[in-house]
Amino acid sequence: MNFGVWFETWPLDLQIAFLLAPFVIGLSGAAVQAYITYRYYDRIASAFPNSLGVKNLQRLWTGYSFPSRCMRVGSAGGFVLWPNIHIRQGTLDSEEIRNFPPEIKRLMVISFSLLFAGFSWLLIGIALLKLSGVE
Repeated sequence: MNFGVWFETWPLDLQIAFLLAPFVIGLSGAAVQAYITYRYYDRIASAFPNSLGVKNLQRLWTGYSFPSRCMRVGSAGGFVLWPNIHIRQGTLDSEEIRNFPPEIKRLMVISFSLLFAGFSWLLIGIALLKLSGVE
């Protein structure tokens, strides 16, 4: 069955929900990221005193504005969620990862999962609609 024909038979409310859902999910992930930045920025910044990679990213995103702090927290999230790559490169201390607060790591996982799910849904939805010829 063609997705375009199938999608157009849905009730209008369901079509709107299908198209808005990835934005709601993605913005929820961005809100969790903003919360992490607002609430835990100092703890995250002080958690990596010996890691060269985190120090380099802090120099890259200098400033005290909220967007620069959010970028530093997001970059630190990459170090926390995928530490093996950075430990092998020598840019991250494995002891600092073991001592990283688990509640902040859990929030980072939630934020990344929501952002990834929203972006994936958006890409799949656009692909389905484009390939089916819905206008």
